[in-house]
Amino acid sequence: MSIQTVGKKFVELCRQGKNFDVMRTMYSSTIVSVEGDGKETAGQGPVIKKSENWVSDKAFNGETVAGPFFNGANPDQFVVYFTLDITPKATGKRVVLEEVGVYTVKDDKITREQFFYDGAH
Repeated sequence: MSIQTVGKKFVELCRQGKNFDVMRTMYSSTIVSVEGDGKETAGQGPVIKKSENWVSDKAFNGETVAGPFFNGANPDQFVVYFTLDITPKATGKRVVLEEVGVYTVKDDKITREQFFYDGAH
């Protein structure tokens, strides 16, 4: 599969709200996830658990996904721009979060994801 095919499938599934299907089917067993604060989580199971924990205390009002975007200088990577409309259950205050995810692919599996965002997430 080409990097373009992997990236387009990733975005298509996310647009359908199937983010966890992406993690279960497209992530390598050895994936490394890096948050905006630099914290790393390694392994498919721990990365999925991290995401499950993050969504557990939030109501999701919507998500937009832009991309994928490619760069010939980095032929094993694609970038996706996310806008997340959420309401944290603790505050009840609706907020919109923006982030960019950089995804590295090897052997048709995502081996690394790194997020960039402003402020706390």
